[in-house]
Amino acid sequence: MKRVLLALIVVSTAASGAEKPVAAAFHAAFGKSDSVVLKKQGQLKENVKYTPGELVQAPFGPVLLSPGEVEDASHVNSGKLAVFYLKSSPNGFDVVKRFVPATQTGSFGKIVDWSVSRSFGDNPVVMVNGAGNWQGYACSVTTLLELGPDGPKQLVTVPMTYDNSQAVGGGDKLKQFTGRIENIKPGRSFDVIYFGSKDFTDHYVRAGDTYAIGSGAKSRMETC
Repeated sequence: MKRVLLALIVVSTAASGAEKPVAAAFHAAFGKSDSVVLKKQGQLKENVKYTPGELVQAPFGPVLLSPGEVEDASHVNSGKLAVFYLKSSPNGFDVVKRFVPATQTGSFGKIVDWSVSRSFGDNPVVMVNGAGNWQGYACSVTTLLELGPDGPKQLVTVPMTYDNSQAVGGGDKLKQFTGRIENIKPGRSFDVIYFGSKDFTDHYVRAGDTYAIGSGAKSRMETC
């Protein structure tokens, strides 16, 4: 029993320590350690609640990702992701650059989630997922946000899922697709492989700071 209790104490202490850098980074960014509401942001005059997210170690220094949720949101409100470039200081961190928000996606004021990939090149790329439902048509997209030394760059937004099952009727045909990103060649290209009602692949090629489907073609993926 004593060994089990000791193990629990060690795990708990490690988890607590892992949270401290994110809280310190968020405090440097917003002046608080848990959450903050920014009033009347953007053209829609939204009240956006930002919370601590993730601290990413980029080649040029630490970067804080902070998700933002719109309060009292409607369908038109997108979720946010703020990005702060930081440097270490005696107090923890100082903000070098801030991007509030760096990108926004989804509906009803929320993004779905995000993940950080090291597969696309020298700089980390944040894969930000957003989704929505429009009169029975459900769709989701993934935005690739590169954390470059000069600031975050939105490389491309890729359609990932489509489902019209709640809208079909009469002569409409059921269509359901799901995509996944594969075959990543750093700094050059990647594929989105779709399966479902029909299987096909879109090949994206990088040119400068953007990705596009090769040869100027358009995606065969359905969108809302």
